[in-house]
Formats: sequence, structure tokens, C-alpha cells
Amino acid sequence: MRVEQELERLGFRLPIPRPVAAYVPAVRSGDLVFTAGQGPMVDGTPKFTGKLGRELTEEQGYQAAQICVVNCLACVRSLIGDLDKVEVEVEIVVRVRD
Repeated sequence: MRVEQELERLGFRLPIPRPVAAYVPAVRSGDLVFTAGQGPMVDGTPKFTGKLGRELTEEQGYQAAQICVVNCLACVRSLIGDLDKVEVEVEIVVRVRD
């Protein structure tokens, strides 16, 4: 629980992931957990929408990215129970659509 305590100290709260329709936000295969499709959702609603530099400021883009990471971590926790079990992150890929 040290990881979650540190996240809370930094002001981040891990949500309870809720799949939408047939979408599965995370899958475990052996010792690996894969997450995908995490957007800046807070309480089931997009916190930010729009294009960076047009409707969104750079700061808002940064905040949106933080929310996406927190949502990914919540998905990982939902599968393994405790983020302190994570030993290493293998790959992080971010795709931004326009």
C-alpha cells in the first residue's frame, strides 16, 4: 500500500475502473498486465475534451495525461490487488488522436 499512500500524498485518488460496453480496460497474462484506452475520465465523465493548443492549454494537457496514468494504475490494481507488487514497467505507449 506504499504506492497508493504516496499517490494520495501527491493528491491522486485511484478510481474504481468501470468497463464500458464490451471494452476491457486491463488484462493479465501470466506476470504481465496490459492496459489500454485510458482517457482523462473522472467519475465516468471526460475531464477534458478538445485539441491541445486550441481548446486546451498545455497545463490542461498535462493534467489530462496525469488522469490517464492514474486510471491505468487503477486498472492494474484491480487485477493484482496491490500496486506494491509491481516490479517494473515494461513499456508505456501514448497515442494522441486528433
